[in-house]
Amino acid sequence: MITQFEWNEKRSAVALALAEGKPQQEVADEVGVERKTIYNWMRVPEFAAEVDRLSVMIGIASRAERLRFAMRVVRQKTKGKIDTDKDLLDWLKFAQSETDGVKLDLSKLATSFAENEASVAERRLSRRIDEEEPTLLN
Repeated sequence: MITQFEWNEKRSAVALALAEGKPQQEVADEVGVERKTIYNWMRVPEFAAEVDRLSVMIGIASRAERLRFAMRVVRQKTKGKIDTDKDLLDWLKFAQSETDGVKLDLSKLATSFAENEASVAERRLSRRIDEEEPTLLN
């Protein structure tokens, strides 16, 4: 009989440590469980999915932190408050490399959102007219 996977502090700690890229044996030693237990947990789809989700979140957070650092260096470099071997162009290239593959066109997103809202409003109005039409004919 398969039961639902129950989360507790140890399982959460293991999921987070694995998401950070630590080896299973190291995580087992830190948390106080057997490596075989972690292996078995990783075979549970819910647990494995949580490790994947946390891995993505950690990746996004570390990338955002690197971008914040690059921007801080750029701001300080332009004010002459930080000493670094890299010039401003190197830091801008670094920031660009950290955002490669992330293409957000906010104007298209806003247009798409507005179109979606308009079509929702049109459907609601059309539905309301369809509902009211029989009463108008009587």
